[in-house]
Parts: sequence; structure tokens; C-alpha cells
Amino acid sequence: MTSSAPGTAAEALTGLARIRPPGWLAAPMPSDPAALIGRARQALADDHPGVTGRLCVLSTRYTAAVFAVNPDPPEASLVLKLHADPTAYAGETLAHALLTGTAPVPRLYAEGETSLSLLLEHLPEAADWTRPQMPAVLADRAAAVHTASQRQTAEAAGAMAGFTLATLQGAPAPVWIADPVAYGEVLAAYADAYGPNLVPLGHLDLKPEHLRLRSDGEVMLLDVESVRPDVTGLIDVVTLPAVLRQAGHELSAGRVLGLYLDATAARGANWTASTLRSALRAYAAATGLESLHGLDR
Repeated sequence: MTSSAPGTAAEALTGLARIRPPGWLAAPMPSDPAALIGRARQALADDHPGVTGRLCVLSTRYTAAVFAVNPDPPEASLVLKLHADPTAYAGETLAHALLTGTAPVPRLYAEGETSLSLLLEHLPEAADWTRPQMPAVLADRAAAVHTASQRQTAEAAGAMAGFTLATLQGAPAPVWIADPVAYGEVLAAYADAYGPNLVPLGHLDLKPEHLRLRSDGEVMLLDVESVRPDVTGLIDVVTLPAVLRQAGHELSAGRVLGLYLDATAARGANWTASTLRSALRAYAAATGLESLHGLDR
């Protein structure tokens, strides 16, 4: 595989990422600001009675919109997130169920099935990427998500028993896998590194702007709706160099791999540089990923 320098995390996944065709969602988020605010107010009325305040649009896209809800006093502000895609809503609620209390993600206060909404902790302060330790922080935050199932309650572990490595190794490969044999090699490498009971979470939407500060200074990860329990964290390892480059940190692939090895070792993994590189090569073969951008060397 040839090395390249992707500018974004999405570009790092060339060959694996699948672009949906225009118009795939029957009822996307409205583009009109007034319609957006009206939808948010209806969501609060339908699913979150008693939550009132000034609404401010933080972001909007085809599938979702995010608002700040600013009551009095403003320090108590919340985030209201609306989904247009029921699958994405279900995925985000599952992700928070898996990660709350076990990984650095915003607190989830309430869910609204009628409006496909979530009330979340508001984290308006961006992480300071000028700090030299931020590459290690990013690797640590990714590793915390990847190993979250090791710190779950017994109830949550029981609910996710169908996605442990032991179960996945005995099941057919997912339909999106291009090479089932290589996928089996990935799962075997994971089982060697973590044991058979790990749920191999991965597929974070990693971007520099998605790292935020809690009031105590802890760095948190935003937008975990894309996390899935079968893709493994290797997809995120591939994107780490591009995310760091976007944030102004030009690190060699070997240095990035070392940061991730340190972060996962601190959380109980038994990876070595050799076994992680082998797993990455198998992952690329299994998924059709075109390049590992030097991480496999």
C-alpha cells in the first residue's frame, strides 16, 4: 500500500467510505431557519416538557440539527439534538448507553422517541490544540471508546453479549465486508489483544472540532452517533494522523501508532507494534480500504 497524506479523516478512509446518493432520506432536516426552530420547539413540547429557553442553532445538516437551549441562568444550558434519520437516532442512543460512564462523552440527560431527539450536556469550549500533549489526548480518548465494554455494568454487558468478539468470531461476516477471511484475522487479532469478551466498538466521527472541554478541563468527544459494535477501533486508528494534521500536529505514522499503543496498553490491551500493524493490514483487506498511510510500516 502506498503512503499518502489525507487532509481529513474522511479522505483517510478512501475505498471504505460509502457515499449515499442524493435524496436518500425521505424527510431531511429543513433548511429554513424558522422551520428548524419550530421543529426544535415542537420536540421540546412533545418529549421534554418543562425544558424551555432561548434556542440557538449550533449546526445543521441533511440528517440532523443541533441547538443550544439557553434557560436562565445561561450556565445551565443544554444541547438539543434532532435526528431526521431514525437509524442514526437509534445508533446515538445505543452509543450513549454503551459509553456513558465508561468513556469521555457528553452526558445524556433525556431521549425523545417521538421527535427523535436527545438532550445532552452542553460543551461550548473547544479543546486547545496548541497544547503539545493533545496528540496523546486524542489517542487516549479514542482508546477509551474502543475499550469501553471492559468497564460496563453487568446489565449493559448482558445486553451487548451478541457483539462480543467471541460471538462475532462464530458468526458470518457483515455484508459490508469485502474479504471475510481477512475480517476473521482482524477479530482474532483483537481477541489476542483484549480477550474474547470485548465488544469491538469503533467508527468515531473524529474531527478537531469534536474535542471539547468540560468545566473541569477534561477533554470530551462529541458526536458518537456513528459508533458501532462490529467495525472495531481500527477504522479510527487509520484516521488519527489526518485528524492530527488538521489540528496542526504533523506526526509520523510511527509516532501516531506509538501513541495509540500506549493509550490502549494503559487500558489493558496486549497489542504490540507488530500485531497492531498486522491487524491494520488485515482490516484494509477486509474492508477495501485503499491505504493505511504508513501505519502498517
